[in-house]
Amino acid sequence: MKLAFAIFRYFPFGGLQRDMLAIAQAAQASGHQVSVFCSEWQGEKAPGIDVIEIKGAGFFNIAGVKNFVSGFEREFQRDQFDLLVGFNKMPGLDVYFAGDSCFAHKAYAERRWMYRLAPRSRLYLAYERAVFSEASATQILSLVASEQTQFVRYYATPPERFHALPPGISAAHLKCNNPTAARKELCHELGLTLDTKIILCLGSGYKTKGVDISISAFAELAKITANRIALVIVGKDDPHSYRQQAVQAGLDQQVFFLGPRSPVGNLLHAADVLLHPARKELAGNVILEAMLCGCPVVASAHCGYAHYVVEQKMGELIPAAAAPRAIANLVAATLAVNADVWRTRADIFSRTSDVFSRPAVAVAALEKIAAGKDHLPKDVLQAKASADSVVILRDELIDACKDQYVFSLMENMQGEIARDMKDRQTLRFEINGQGYYRKWHRGVGWPEIIKNCLQLRWPVLGASNEWNALNKLRALNIPSLIPLAYGVRGKNPARQQSFIVTRELTDVIQLDHFFEQYSVDVKAKHRILASLATIARELHAAGINHRDFYLCHFMLKTQFIANQHQAPEIYVVDLHRAQLRPQVPERWLVKDLGSLLFSSLNLQFTRRDYLRFLQVYFAQDARVVLVEQKVLLTKIAARARATYRRDFGHEPLLPSHLLSGQRN
Repeated sequence: MKLAFAIFRYFPFGGLQRDMLAIAQAAQASGHQVSVFCSEWQGEKAPGIDVIEIKGAGFFNIAGVKNFVSGFEREFQRDQFDLLVGFNKMPGLDVYFAGDSCFAHKAYAERRWMYRLAPRSRLYLAYERAVFSEASATQILSLVASEQTQFVRYYATPPERFHALPPGISAAHLKCNNPTAARKELCHELGLTLDTKIILCLGSGYKTKGVDISISAFAELAKITANRIALVIVGKDDPHSYRQQAVQAGLDQQVFFLGPRSPVGNLLHAADVLLHPARKELAGNVILEAMLCGCPVVASAHCGYAHYVVEQKMGELIPAAAAPRAIANLVAATLAVNADVWRTRADIFSRTSDVFSRPAVAVAALEKIAAGKDHLPKDVLQAKASADSVVILRDELIDACKDQYVFSLMENMQGEIARDMKDRQTLRFEINGQGYYRKWHRGVGWPEIIKNCLQLRWPVLGASNEWNALNKLRALNIPSLIPLAYGVRGKNPARQQSFIVTRELTDVIQLDHFFEQYSVDVKAKHRILASLATIARELHAAGINHRDFYLCHFMLKTQFIANQHQAPEIYVVDLHRAQLRPQVPERWLVKDLGSLLFSSLNLQFTRRDYLRFLQVYFAQDARVVLVEQKVLLTKIAARARATYRRDFGHEPLLPSHLLSGQRN
């Protein structure tokens, strides 16, 4: 197999670069040929691996990225390779190694709208979309499950395109023949006594790794500890501003900048604790490297590999927005533990955890992807029926609709009509005893489009909203209907015809009917509310607002009626009017949650029930929610009361301060 690897730049101290080289060498060891395309290669080149440098003019900024991608597209001869594997996001990849976090999340959730207008942001969003969009065929080697969820939230990437990889720590990178000698050597180099407690920061890109946070925390630590302490900073970056920070804090004799070093085994065996308050860290190999060397870790809780610290009891996690004094206290508590404890736990971790096999697993995944590259996925077939129409079929409908004109088949489908309206019809039909529902959209007409536009709402033109929403829910594993077929034809938005087919949900009851007809014990009710809140939270986190978010649009499997001790299976349905954006605006969040609250007001829910829902939805203690979300909760309650007055002509029976901090 001939593999082409593309990476913007190679330098020997970057984690992404080390991963790329390790996978390239593992592929080479398995008998494959590897060529690496990059704009620049720093350091020695690996024997037997071809390196093709595509030089561009100027600095490697946004223009440099564009120049490299353009130059690569001109020079790359795809027919000479079995796979193109990218280690940065760019168009045209067969496989992407997901070593960077989701840029869309940064652009939409962490920055203001003007950030998204910058040329850099537009380019990176376009490159990311080229890799992760639902229409892309790029396969993804995924490092961290939480980041996979972020990509799916923004792009509805089908789950079958992700291939999970374990960590890939290099044992050679951690080699240390004599830990005692390594510590003596480091102390001698820095002019420290052997009893000095060494706090190590390790990683390139000082701002991202939180070096300024480390210096601030170190300054607080100096105030509360009687130990001799030193902060040793290792990695590639300009240290000037950070050295100035240390000088201003009066710590210039205790803070040391050593620049990039590799391998790091001697450093990690010599250190007393790794301090890693990273602002962003997709995975964090350095966390595992420290643990394997018996060096405890104090790291940001949002790091991808932070869970290993908790599972192996190898240090402390830094909560979001923690103050320097709080971080210093965590470091002090870690330093107070006997070093033999850390060494024992490190030995157990090394013997019982798979943290070394990423290169081998990645090569196996590449071999599997290459073997199936020329075949369509078994569950999806997309075909353009004509110049102005598209049809997509899945699973059993591929064979059921084979050699047929699908639009004619769907339009003239025979079955039981469940709903017939001016602009659409819903019909139930069966194939081989399996039930399905087909929604046929006839076109909404110009008056409906104009009315929606005057109300500043985007009109629902057909089945695309529901199809896209259901596919995103499927990708996120949110229980809903299974979309099996979709088609659209016609360019005139007022007369455009479309359809969607979903598999029938059986043995279910509407959630509002369940509460009306059956006695539900408190624990069972709380399990249902927790499930309901989780669905609502994940739906909104994915940028989907339902617009008809009532209890009647949640279906509960009827097996729960006979056994309320089991976990409830709940499905959200009827997403015909759903809207999809990168983020749900507050207006539509209020509408969804207000509708849900409204639909519960005659079902005898208690204040405690509502607080249980809020606690799960916001993933915070209910008391914190009542304070921090007071304005939002007031709007939600007002929306629910207004809808109730409209439909019933009077105020709801439950007290108006239901969602406030007041007591009943």
